[in-house]
Amino acid sequence: MATKKNRNPLGKGFVSEVGSIEDSTLASMLRGYKSRVAGGYRALTKEDIKSAISPGKHLVSPKVDGELWFLIMEGKDHWFGNPNGRIISGDIPLLKEAATLSNRFHDRTVLAGELFAVGKNDRARVGDLRSAMGGGKKADVDRLGFMAFDLLAGGDKKKQVPFENYAETFTAIQSLLEGGKRIQSIRTDTVGSPGEIENLFEELVESGKAEGLVARDQGTKIYKIKPSFSIDMVILGYTEKTGDPSQVRSILLGLMRADGQYQVLSGCGNLKTEKERKSLMKKLKPLCVDSLFRHASGSGEVYHFIRPEIVVEIKVTDIQTENSSGDFIKSMVIKFEKKSWIPVRPLPSASLIHPVFEGLRVDKEVNKTDIRFSQLQERVVLQDPDQKVESIELPSSKIVRREAWSKLTKGKKGVQKLVVWKTNKEKQEQSFPAFVVHWTDYSPNRKDPLKKEVRLSPDKNNATQITEKMIAENIKKGWEKVV
Repeated sequence: MATKKNRNPLGKGFVSEVGSIEDSTLASMLRGYKSRVAGGYRALTKEDIKSAISPGKHLVSPKVDGELWFLIMEGKDHWFGNPNGRIISGDIPLLKEAATLSNRFHDRTVLAGELFAVGKNDRARVGDLRSAMGGGKKADVDRLGFMAFDLLAGGDKKKQVPFENYAETFTAIQSLLEGGKRIQSIRTDTVGSPGEIENLFEELVESGKAEGLVARDQGTKIYKIKPSFSIDMVILGYTEKTGDPSQVRSILLGLMRADGQYQVLSGCGNLKTEKERKSLMKKLKPLCVDSLFRHASGSGEVYHFIRPEIVVEIKVTDIQTENSSGDFIKSMVIKFEKKSWIPVRPLPSASLIHPVFEGLRVDKEVNKTDIRFSQLQERVVLQDPDQKVESIELPSSKIVRREAWSKLTKGKKGVQKLVVWKTNKEKQEQSFPAFVVHWTDYSPNRKDPLKKEVRLSPDKNNATQITEKMIAENIKKGWEKVV
């Protein structure tokens, strides 16, 4: 099943470190599930239900506030694994109960579900799970539970994966786990309209019994429905709208850590009306400052950094601390010093799901209280949120390719320029790409004369493919190479 190395006590059982699953096929299955299925959920709020979900049969379950783990059953061998390759095994109540169900399973069976800890006050929360699993031999493992919601492999002796649809899959899960107490199939209601889903949201979520809902149609669509909430954040930079530099296209947002330094969190392009975008530009452009740190938007534009003076309210539907591959998210910590931004180092962070600009917070200031990083901890558990942030020395980048072309059009010279560099930092800090491809397109005859595109690459071959494609798409007849 797994290595016995690098494992730590969990009550009378054990929890192993990341990468402990030795079966590469199984490890790939667990890791891929999160990116393929869980990473494909469409996030909605209650207000979106009737407009985004079509009438028809849906299976709706409460969203348990825990962590994605998998129960693996194979003969007398039963244990839990997660997308990062960690393992829970040994003499704990959850696995004792699994043993009593083992004769129902055919071959290797893999169940996906939410590992949680029974809350001490109200519903289970992810912080309760981290607390229950802490303490080594004194870990509170009696509080652990598992709610299964999917079947990846195996089944019972009559029928195994694949099934025709999710309804059949869930029926199989119910049969396998019938009578379980610590290990159960998730509560699931069959509904026929968005209005019924809205009623379940009021019953389970707004009452505080569940974190949210997960609704599945008869096909492949899965909706994660949670209440929206707001975070007060500082604007760190902006990009201009293509074709109209008088409008802000997107803003770069951050929060202040306990030591007074800033952590870059997310870009936000949902800025409401054209009037709002122009009004923002008038406020942001005069605040531009130098920055030794560069950050590109999702569309490849590099942000203009500004003085940290403007606080805004951002509404989001969710926060995630892991990416679709199950890796912890990191983002750069930066400091504002001598009227310039300086990168410090990447640290554990989070990703905002569907951020929307709600407005300026003129009643808030840029300080450790109003834009505190700990706002995230009210929703998710972060690794070492109060960790002292110190700069690290990273290797210098090296330019590996530089080319430029020019073309005379209507008496004016246009220029296109390619720069590819190797960061030499990816081995020390995983948040850095191995290669960066930067394309500049200057055409004085356009309304928006300067365009930039930034692409990141994990290796040289991929960077070369990106580069050749850019050249083929942009350098046509009439362009003359000058460098």
